[in-house]
Amino acid sequence: MKTRKLKCVVTGKVLFATKDYYDRKLEAHDNNPEELAKSYICKEAKKLLKQGYSVESIREMLNVDIVVDVDQDVINEILNDNKSYLRGNKIGDQIPGLVNTTVHRTDPEVRDFIKRITSRE
Repeated sequence: MKTRKLKCVVTGKVLFATKDYYDRKLEAHDNNPEELAKSYICKEAKKLLKQGYSVESIREMLNVDIVVDVDQDVINEILNDNKSYLRGNKIGDQIPGLVNTTVHRTDPEVRDFIKRITSRE
């Protein structure tokens, strides 16, 4: 197999994909590498598209000088996709029932120190 590079049609950013990731993407595009190449959009560009930016404004914001036409069907598919790109808490995923909570308390000495240095201003 040739190199598993995917080039974003919006930003031109190249992703060196793992074999598994590339195979999944290829399978989603009916095992057609040309179709995959015409429609691959990186996460950064997908996120900006979902925020309402156009392809042209994304290229302008990222200072990209590529002139590849992006199929409107590909853009519509991204906009209609409800996937979130936030990742879960890895520790919470591994230990069922664990809730990730943190408590922030300041030592009395630290609190006094902060009061002293802020009162000098």
